[in-house]
Amino acid sequence: MNNNKKKLKIFVCATEQSGDNIGDKVISELKKIYPSILIDGVGGEKMNLNMNLQFFSIKDFKSMGLVEVFLSIIKYYKMINFLSKKIIDNRYDMVITIDSPDFNYPLSKKIKNDGYKKKIIQIVAPTVWAWRPGRAKKFSKIYDLIFTLFDFENKFFEIHNLKSITIGHSIYYIENINTHMHKKKLIAFMPGSRIGEIESLFRYFEIAYEELLMSEDNIEIFIPTLPHLKKLIDFKVKHWKIKTLIVTDDKKIEYNYLKTKFALVCSGTASIELTKRQIPQLVIYKFNFFTELILSFFVKIRFANIINIIENKMIIPELVNSNLKKNIFIKQFNYLLNNSIEQTKQINLANISLKKIQKIKAPHNIIIDEIKKYL
Repeated sequence: MNNNKKKLKIFVCATEQSGDNIGDKVISELKKIYPSILIDGVGGEKMNLNMNLQFFSIKDFKSMGLVEVFLSIIKYYKMINFLSKKIIDNRYDMVITIDSPDFNYPLSKKIKNDGYKKKIIQIVAPTVWAWRPGRAKKFSKIYDLIFTLFDFENKFFEIHNLKSITIGHSIYYIENINTHMHKKKLIAFMPGSRIGEIESLFRYFEIAYEELLMSEDNIEIFIPTLPHLKKLIDFKVKHWKIKTLIVTDDKKIEYNYLKTKFALVCSGTASIELTKRQIPQLVIYKFNFFTELILSFFVKIRFANIINIIENKMIIPELVNSNLKKNIFIKQFNYLLNNSIEQTKQINLANISLKKIQKIKAPHNIIIDEIKKYL
């Protein structure tokens, strides 16, 4: 069969910015191989450029943490039912879900129970090695293939006979490496890619701003963000007296990273991307009190940053949950901001760790090669 002439329909679901980045590369490559392919689903602005129908956007996913998700459970339940019906009715040739296991797994389970017979693929495995290891067995009953970011993850799924392939981390694509950071003047503020994260954490970015305001250095603040979040951030910084660049254009963001000497960042994909760019940073994150309490009984790891998790020690400084307090934050922020020796040490140690997780692979090529086997 000539697959290039076959009319294919695929459903892709990504509810976070990191998933949208991955989905964009996968969809773009599929379009090259199968020019007539129809791709529907859930994604952000990047994926939407090559999608036929976008049922929901990442803008519709604002929750973070167990309690916050629970409070939105009726909304997500309705979305899952809606998407399941679309998938069954439209008879897609494949379903691809990206990251976001707390949404994508229930969706995949629902379509499986509703009679979907084609392949279901998950890109980015849930962190079963950190908490809720039982998810590996559950995933094996629903998914036909799972792509992992790290080699050590495969064993958790393969023991349940779920085909697992390591694709490496998307930092593979970052070529814009920051050097001579001590000569730069931008301080990056990265408060997250969800409204819930921004609302929860922004008071600490305001505290950092106040500390910078007392500095005599000729600095500017740089906030890379998403277009749909710009209005919210504009409002929050409207009275700031330090020049603040709020940037949504990818090329301008990359240009400004080259002028960034230090970053205050919400934990997540952005943090490891900063590490690859060799920008020293302080990581912060804060769950709802009740979410933190619940997680304390289940989570097996001590850290939030993947570099710290892999090394089992603090390489990338982080203040999370109950450790994120104003007095501690101010002390740590100023110490790291003004200590060039500590900044260099952080980058050097992080570079050693990066070699363990940054495989010399192009993730989307590996994904496409596997997808083609099923189409």
